[in-house]
Amino acid sequence: MSFISPWFLFGLLGIAIPVYLHLYYRKTPVRKEFPSLRLIKLSVEYVARRRKMRNLLLLALRVLAIILVVMTMARPFIGQSASAGASSATPAAFVVLLDNSMSMGSIHQGISVYNTARSRALEILDQMQADDRATVGLINDPGRLVFPQLTWDSEALKKSIANAPLSMAGTNLASSILPALKLLAPLPNYRRAVYVITDMTESAWKPFVEKYDLARVDKGIDLIMVPAGGTAPENLAVTGLEVDAPVIMSGRKVPVKIKVANHAVRARKARLTLSVNGERKFDREIEIEAGQEKETTIEVAFAKTGMNHLVAALPADALPYDDERHIAARVFEPCRVLLVRPDNNPGQPENREDIFVRFALNPLNRSKENNFVVESRGSGEVKTLDPKNYAAVVLINQRHLDADFVRRLSDYLLAGGNLITFLGDRSEPDWYNKHLIDDLGGGYLLPARIFKRVGNAVSKTVGYQLTDLDAGHPAFSLFARDGNGDPGRAQIFEFFQVRPNPTAMLLSRMSHGLPGIVEEKRGRGRSMLVTFTADTSWTNWPVRPTWLPFLHQTLISMITASDVNIGSIRPGMPVSATISAEANDKIVLKLPDGSEKAVSTQVAAQGLIHFTTRDTDQAGYYEIRTGGGKNLVTAFAVNPPPEESRLERINLRKIPRFIPLTHEAGRGPGVKEKVSRLRDGYDLGGAALLVLALLALFESWAANLPAAKKGDY
Repeated sequence: MSFISPWFLFGLLGIAIPVYLHLYYRKTPVRKEFPSLRLIKLSVEYVARRRKMRNLLLLALRVLAIILVVMTMARPFIGQSASAGASSATPAAFVVLLDNSMSMGSIHQGISVYNTARSRALEILDQMQADDRATVGLINDPGRLVFPQLTWDSEALKKSIANAPLSMAGTNLASSILPALKLLAPLPNYRRAVYVITDMTESAWKPFVEKYDLARVDKGIDLIMVPAGGTAPENLAVTGLEVDAPVIMSGRKVPVKIKVANHAVRARKARLTLSVNGERKFDREIEIEAGQEKETTIEVAFAKTGMNHLVAALPADALPYDDERHIAARVFEPCRVLLVRPDNNPGQPENREDIFVRFALNPLNRSKENNFVVESRGSGEVKTLDPKNYAAVVLINQRHLDADFVRRLSDYLLAGGNLITFLGDRSEPDWYNKHLIDDLGGGYLLPARIFKRVGNAVSKTVGYQLTDLDAGHPAFSLFARDGNGDPGRAQIFEFFQVRPNPTAMLLSRMSHGLPGIVEEKRGRGRSMLVTFTADTSWTNWPVRPTWLPFLHQTLISMITASDVNIGSIRPGMPVSATISAEANDKIVLKLPDGSEKAVSTQVAAQGLIHFTTRDTDQAGYYEIRTGGGKNLVTAFAVNPPPEESRLERINLRKIPRFIPLTHEAGRGPGVKEKVSRLRDGYDLGGAALLVLALLALFESWAANLPAAKKGDY
């Protein structure tokens, strides 16, 4: 119990008045001489006892009357909230926060939890009075206040609640509760409150309670919890979908991993399907233990090159929005790689310096079911070849190249091609620097200038190792994990000293600090320079186990570098990328529901434009198209966060400072009545006046009772 006017409680000191009068006027028996008549003596004693009991009763009634008068003036009330302690004339300032995260889309007793939450938010807003101020906020990720300032316009607030859509994003309590508290903090003359209408999932509330000390929130601000929905329903969810391959080639099977979680207290069976571009590739019943996550791996061969849409799906349940998961996967044709080996010298055996590269990329020379289709040509055979027909070109220990082929190679590189150059005993630094760098101007090929040779591959008395590997580069990132080998264990006995260009990246050094492998982005393509040979004449690396993964990772990274790889996107996240298109080209975003929206762009470079979009609220498959929507450039998928599928409720007692405002449909007072009682409390002043009136009547009756009835003497 609390009091609106507690200073009147000092009036309780008035209790001393009836006590004093009672003691002062208490009659002391006077000794008198009477005849020794037993009946008279007994009568006097009986009357005295009754008078004493009546006086004590009257004293208690008068003390209680003073207490009731004082309590009535102090205005006692019963209420949990700080708002109940203020005068009913004090205006209210409050914030209604509506949880519109994906978990609110679950079904409880045949009714959407989100629809129930919206109706309760509207009932709270119905309590607004003429001088009240309020705003509303959303608790999806990222949460926000719909109106950044408090307003008197209750109709606008109700309209914003009615139009607030269910989001496919997660729950972010801090991004809405903290701004709400900040908004109410400077308004101490108002009755302040924050109403949080949510399904109270433990996955959202537990991190928030652990990070923020709610006990330190201003005591004058009421934090009121309005739970929506009942107990957590059983829920199955597709929580993971990925293609487990660094690059996907058409016609070759790759593993696709699907994760399904069972958020229930019992084992569940469900039918899991996987579709590629609308064609079902997998359909099987699986069983998942209670509270567990199960991974299923499927081998899938892709027939279509370009962007492919994969969907893993379960039958709809209490939360249908997590029963599907999407990914966008780009499929390539088997990559054609051109190896340019040195020509054979007259009278010498066939040159085989390309053998280690060729066998590493395609050991059985397969044209199908292999990532790389390798063609090996002598330097004299490539004069008429067009490099644009190949995903990558590898120059191996070349002395001279045809001038026309060099120019075609420069155009190929700048247009998005890939070049790897291995040096060797035939390499002439002056020719390389002049014809592959200086004479080409802005279309140069090499990422570094070449100088003298270092070491002696004949005696092999001194060996060098690769050091300072760039673990962030795809060529070496694989070796950063334990158990995948170490290229630094290979021996290099001879190499060329080089000086990297200003914009080149140094991927590795030799053990004494000179550059070992250098790469530079050239136009839309990439050029890598290896300062030693591709065979075992200068190094033993080609016979080490790290040689094959190095070549594979290098070529895969080059081939996929021009691809617009938009990673895992959650609903509401912005998407940005740079694509090949003309400055006046119209970029269109095709949404999962089939609608299209124009995308804002800006010119990044010649032939490149940068786009950004925030229209990612829907879960599903998105396409980026150029030419007004005619040409598919890339695609990406948006999926809800897996943690939103865990619907377990947190115990209210684990959330400090929050006052629960629970309500069951059809039982007890409605939300409006409960909000009113919570805000105003139960004023006991009227009840005290009624009791005081009854007490006055009873006291008057008791005071006028005769001391004894007739016949008692």
